[in-house]
Amino acid sequence: MKAKIDSIIEELNNMIQVKELEFIDVLTNAPQIISSLELGFEKLKWLISNYEFKEQNEEIIFFKIQKPKLFSKLIYYQKIYHLELNRPVSSYQTQRFFLERELEHINIFWSSNVDFIQYYRSGKSSMDEFYFLRGKRDIELNLDSFYFERDPKFSTYFDFKVSKLLANDLLAAYINYELTKLKQQENEFEALSPVFSQEKWTDKKTALVEIIYSIHEEKSINAGQIEIKALATILGKIFNVDLSDIYHIYLEIRSRKTNRTEYLSRLIKALNKRMDEADSK
Repeated sequence: MKAKIDSIIEELNNMIQVKELEFIDVLTNAPQIISSLELGFEKLKWLISNYEFKEQNEEIIFFKIQKPKLFSKLIYYQKIYHLELNRPVSSYQTQRFFLERELEHINIFWSSNVDFIQYYRSGKSSMDEFYFLRGKRDIELNLDSFYFERDPKFSTYFDFKVSKLLANDLLAAYINYELTKLKQQENEFEALSPVFSQEKWTDKKTALVEIIYSIHEEKSINAGQIEIKALATILGKIFNVDLSDIYHIYLEIRSRKTNRTEYLSRLIKALNKRMDEADSK
């Protein structure tokens, strides 16, 4: 049983490493990682629920180190997926406010758990038996946890807090990176704004979204190393169009019964017509 538990943990860690190397876009790649982790945790939950640790230290290591290291990744990818799913693509100010508000939520968690965070980060172990052995009940667990965590056979008093702490570290780094990128883009567009300020997209939004997703899928910009949201922000700014609902527009396009690439088909037809007319002159 122990060998099987270690094998699943190793498989999940290896999967994360591979997926993160291939990571390009949050909305595309995060669900794949989330799905793999959830499946792995289902297996791990069954094994741990039916496993009797040989000694307390083995149980403490699992709930203090091994499980939080993996579970924090699940929380993190869930967080950034929903963050990008709901992130506005309108003005830079709106996006910055949205991201900074998420940082405030992280700061609230840190300030609310400062004593435990100091204990954990300091490497102390005097309270480990209380925090990381099963059998202790935490009322907060039912208010702020995944369903994996509601099973007392698969959770301890504070292993979820460690997972959330590690996830918040990753999330804070991600948000700060996005804020830095946002500032750079804002500075670049301020320099270009006199050129594009009068240009407007006069076709349907769905048409522009078809173009954006096609460019992204073809990896035509930065060899594909750009997220849909960033691409939408750039083109939205150039053409003075609000693309804050780009993902929902994309879902509408996917749900079309016939000719899902309606605008792209029109473009091909229009360009061929122009070239044919030029050839006939």
